[in-house]
Amino acid sequence: MTVRVVAAVLAALALTAVSLPAVEHATDQRDAASVDAAVDHTADAVDALTRRGDPGDRVATAPRRTIRLDIPPDATLTVEPRPPRLVATTANGAATTRRLPVPVRVCGDRESLRGAVTLVYVETRGSPVVVALRGFIGEDGSKPAHACTPGPRSGVARLGLPV
Repeated sequence: MTVRVVAAVLAALALTAVSLPAVEHATDQRDAASVDAAVDHTADAVDALTRRGDPGDRVATAPRRTIRLDIPPDATLTVEPRPPRLVATTANGAATTRRLPVPVRVCGDRESLRGAVTLVYVETRGSPVVVALRGFIGEDGSKPAHACTPGPRSGVARLGLPV
């Protein structure tokens, strides 16, 4: 009887060891698909904003779209200014890149996009940009906490958005 129990335990351990790489591969594939979907969803939202209308001159009146980005905790979705593009990186180092029609600036103290993001299409001094604001912004979107600078701040002149 003891031999049967030991044999059953050894068989269970062997099956577990054999299945772990498959489970890990499936998890990686799921995470990669989730990141790819987030990149496509974000790029499509930016494309839709730029195709459907003119940029607004104020954050409160500018065209906007709120999206939900569900990406794995160890993945990142960032924007690069030149050329304007989205770059997503998973934990295993795989990267997905997609070009954008206009630059996207992330507002606030974060560098990556995650969770609920409101994209606002506004005109700045040089050209239109899409500003990624944190979370869903209801009402008229004119609360100062939601306003940000869509470009680098200079020491002499601050490039702010009218709220």
